[in-house]
Amino acid sequence: MSVSKQADIAPTLRPPPALPADGMVISANFSVGGFSKRWNHCHQLANFLARYASANEDDPERHATLLSTFFNELLEAIYRNHGATGEIKMRFRKKQNHILVEAEVPINEQSAKFYNHAVQLANQPDPMAWYREQLEHDVPDDDAQALGLLELAVVYGSKLSISEPTSGDWLLLAIQFPFTEVEEL
Repeated sequence: MSVSKQADIAPTLRPPPALPADGMVISANFSVGGFSKRWNHCHQLANFLARYASANEDDPERHATLLSTFFNELLEAIYRNHGATGEIKMRFRKKQNHILVEAEVPINEQSAKFYNHAVQLANQPDPMAWYREQLEHDVPDDDAQALGLLELAVVYGSKLSISEPTSGDWLLLAIQFPFTEVEEL
């Protein structure tokens, strides 16, 4: 009869997640000017944020790939629709089975209209039917810019919302991305 020793027990491949089920994951602040000048690095920023947010998950590569897609669409929308000056502030939080991204975006009148329109389209009763219709026909210019954000809502089940402070020179865009239940998508 042999008694198992500590060395006989196979080590676990992954330690338990270090981050709590809910809480801050990472935040990023950058100037509008710097963001606009270095747009060609957007995919690298999206990949970095996704890898960081996925580091302690059971399948980090799979989660990072999906989140990189989400974050890239968000960064692209912000790149195309922001005010001329100011700072973009993003906070990434883990909230139950989702990643909640809150982006404070400097706006002007045109970009405020874009975000209001995109959220209105994403929160209509049947956004999937509308989305399919747009893909089959010529998309109006106002809707074409919103398709990336709408794809996150209709294809992946993300939830979009905005709030505007009374000052009117920035808004808070919140997107709740599915995270742990991506197997069901």
